Amino acid sequence: MSDGKEQSVIIKKYKKKGGGAHGGSWKVAYADFVTAMMAFFLLMWLLNMTSAQKKIQLSQYFQNYSIFEKGGGAAVATQQDVPGEGMFDAGKGRKPAPPKTIMANELADKIKKQVDEKFKEYRDRVLIIDDNGNLRIEIIDTVGSSFFDVGGTDLNDSGKTLMQGIAPVLKGMDRKIIIEGHTDSLGYKRKGFTNWELSTQRALAARLELEKNGIPPNQIEMVAGYADTKPFIKGNPSDPKNRRISIVVDYKSSKSQVPPEEAMKKPKLPDSPPDLVQ
Repeated sequence: MSDGKEQSVIIKKYKKKGGGAHGGSWKVAYADFVTAMMAFFLLMWLLNMTSAQKKIQLSQYFQNYSIFEKGGGAAVATQQDVPGEGMFDAGKGRKPAPPKTIMANELADKIKKQVDEKFKEYRDRVLIIDDNGNLRIEIIDTVGSSFFDVGGTDLNDSGKTLMQGIAPVLKGMDRKIIIEGHTDSLGYKRKGFTNWELSTQRALAARLELEKNGIPPNQIEMVAGYADTKPFIKGNPSDPKNRRISIVVDYKSSKSQVPPEEAMKKPKLPDSPPDLVQ
């Protein structure tokens, strides 16, 4: 029963301080996280789609970048660097240069075209570099991929196929060819057999394959094995890219030969003796 007195209702209002578990600040943090993840996966996708040569160039660009220079360091080095430095360990201010002669330029274009048309799967592993005037063709290994039998000195099917494709471009030139073998810094497990023997025998295997495909023996000036003394990637001597065959077309020292008929001609004597210089 009602006693006739009305009870008053008191309503209290509380103001929430801070976002707490149900505030909006977590949304900002989550949005930042999603953005970062999108950027990360985009970066992974771009790296996966980028060729090995461009990855090396990008790496060297950011390593040598300077705000005091216009642009970054060179992506491709020349052999003007200190002997033994990696081919891509360029100093600041160096710029990638095209081959210094028209003939070298034409040969580089022919090789690139041959590789692009017939050996697309290998084009990231065949690099053409200006070696201070000479033309250097670097045939490199990558992780899990090699042109030689694992730990061996014989060219595998891929290596033989590539040499068969390169040989016709080099055949018939009046320039000598130097073939170099290189390894990474990892030790060789076979007893009595070191990286020196491995690099030398691989270079010899490349020479034999080139000769089988039309390169005359007298066109080959030298075959040498350098073990791991001239790394392609100096910053990481164990990098698989250091395992490679280098074919150097000698434009510096092997000049065009004078035709025999020209050599037999007697020099024309001047009409009057030259003035003597005191």
